[in-house]
Amino acid sequence: MVLRVVEAIRRHIPDARIILFGSRARGDALKESDIDLIVVSKAFEGVGFTDRATYILKILWREGALPPVDVDLLCYTPEEFEEMKKRISIVSEALKYGVEL
Repeated sequence: MVLRVVEAIRRHIPDARIILFGSRARGDALKESDIDLIVVSKAFEGVGFTDRATYILKILWREGALPPVDVDLLCYTPEEFEEMKKRISIVSEALKYGVEL
């Protein structure tokens, strides 16, 4: 399920750095657990923060890769990501315990 999501994103955003975090990265996810992803790409430059996740969800829907569970997305430009990992605990925790795909 996660692999299909990642492959669909990469087909449209080839330079994407994708980090899986949360229960699926820890290995304690339930069948209905959401998929938590950080997506970092230059493609997000000039795109509003909430529009980035909407764009990716539309990609997943069009590709038939939208899973039967929620997908929680944090989408950053490379510059924003560098700044956020210094300030926001969820980003630093994702880097510490997450899995880069």
